[in-house]
Amino acid sequence: MTGAIYEMGCLRALDALLDKSVLDLDLYVGISGGAFVSSLLAGGISPGEMYDAVTSRAGVPFGMATAPIYRLGLFEFLKRSLQAPRVLTQALARSFKGEGRNWSDLVWSLFEILPAGLLETSGIQKYLHELFLSRGRPDRFPDLPRQLFIVAVDLDTGEAVAFGSEGHRDVPVSQAVQASIALPGLYRPVRIAGRDYVDGGVKKTAHINLGIQSGADLVICINPIVPILNDANGGPLPGHLSERGVTYVLDQALRIMLHGRMEYGMERYRREHPEVDIVLIEPTRDDLRMFSYNIMRYSARRVVAQHGYESTLAFFRKDEGRHRRILARHGIRLADPHALPDTPPPHPHRSNLARALDASLARLDSRIGERRQP
Repeated sequence: MTGAIYEMGCLRALDALLDKSVLDLDLYVGISGGAFVSSLLAGGISPGEMYDAVTSRAGVPFGMATAPIYRLGLFEFLKRSLQAPRVLTQALARSFKGEGRNWSDLVWSLFEILPAGLLETSGIQKYLHELFLSRGRPDRFPDLPRQLFIVAVDLDTGEAVAFGSEGHRDVPVSQAVQASIALPGLYRPVRIAGRDYVDGGVKKTAHINLGIQSGADLVICINPIVPILNDANGGPLPGHLSERGVTYVLDQALRIMLHGRMEYGMERYRREHPEVDIVLIEPTRDDLRMFSYNIMRYSARRVVAQHGYESTLAFFRKDEGRHRRILARHGIRLADPHALPDTPPPHPHRSNLARALDASLARLDSRIGERRQP
């Protein structure tokens, strides 16, 4: 959740920096938390509205009353617990038969009683479905103003599936998002048309190839998860990470794995497709704020959204000339990143209708600007 909110802050800065509306890009690709964010973009919800919604203290982001985002699903726990007698009986029988098993196997067999995930994500699916309907837009890929790919992984085959692509466009957008965010172990797999799907990041950290295969010559990628660079003799955190317990070890290990795949993929894409410009926005390795806030913690949303905005400004300020040249090759002008405020101004409109009209006008202005360019 925190990664998705960081992305919203980044997009808020991008919308202010670029003379082309972020709502008017050609294609959106979403994975995991980014699936939720990209579905909002493809549905016409502006970064300004997203930012205001997640940083507001109001309990109705996007004008929708919040339901439980993640649900425990007690019925599934009860259903699985009914299997306890059978599981324990079979484990005892195998132990007495001497099938190379011991009493520790009996303990491990108890894990069979647990459901496929501790939480289930139907709350997100329902919330996103009702949000689309409230904006007068059916929850369908063909009805979106812009092309959208939502990536999830088929648990039984290990293959990545891009919902929204040919052959996978009849799935509701909200359900595709629900599948893409189902982190294995923590969230239960999502069954769609008889297949079980889990988090799209299991296969790849980013699926930039989907954009390249669709003809993109400029790709803007936002990756919120990087491992912290912590020198025990002078890093942002005193001492070794292992001294802080297993949660820090597991969190850092997950970040190392995801970022390692990201670096490998970026090197490959740039080597095999030198004609494609890839702009990668991510936190710095010494960014303690993106590490100290648990990546699933929603209560930190105001801090993280503001940080995403600030870090994107810092990214373009650091190498402004290079970024300006890259964007100019694609007919996009970059505003002076030093002239923008460090905190984005609040959205000028309060009503959802006014905000939707404002987003449409921004896209129209972007298209008129394109036609005026020589």
